[in-house]
Amino acid sequence: MEPEKPVEPYVTIAQAAQTLGVHTWALRRAVKAGTIPAYAPFNSRKLVRLSEVVSAIRASRTEAAQ
Repeated sequence: MEPEKPVEPYVTIAQAAQTLGVHTWALRRAVKAGTIPAYAPFNSRKLVRLSEVVSAIRASRTEAAQ
């Protein structure tokens, strides 16, 4: 039997922005554009996974560098 993978918690957009040191409005704009996937369980506030936010930021930086 495989060991269970730890489940990554969801955080609010504001928490993700504070953790990563970016502006909240920048993350909200990226979520609205579909660059960063967001989840709204039970129609509550939008939540994101920190790893997906970091991946989107890295991808945008590599695109800008080319």
